[in-house]
Amino acid sequence: MSERDIINEWLQIAYEDYDTAQYLFQKPHRKPLEIICYHCQQSAEKSLKAFLCANNINIPRTHETGVLCRQCVELDETFFIFIEPCEELAIFATETRYPIRIEVDEITVRRNLQNTFKLYLFVSNILHSELNP
Repeated sequence: MSERDIINEWLQIAYEDYDTAQYLFQKPHRKPLEIICYHCQQSAEKSLKAFLCANNINIPRTHETGVLCRQCVELDETFFIFIEPCEELAIFATETRYPIRIEVDEITVRRNLQNTFKLYLFVSNILHSELNP
């Protein structure tokens, strides 16, 4: 698999996680808010890893989206606007997968969905312009 294919795969998985989160949020019945935020975190993580991969950075084995975003800031300062949203998402990487639940409301979920999609589009636009000069 070429480097370009790997980067595109990171972005595809990022989009699929976002799309899953959006689908679950649009459910007319009980919305699994924690799981929606989990998929937002996963999408953000994959978007950030796509950017790091495209810049030949060894991808760290972490789910800490705040840490990953700070690595991206070192390469491109415009990522700075995503540090706070990425730090907010980090708790959903693993905490939602255990019995002690995280209290989350629909306002937080909407914000996470919006920030996740903005990050995905931001990274996707940067990388597609770099991959297709």
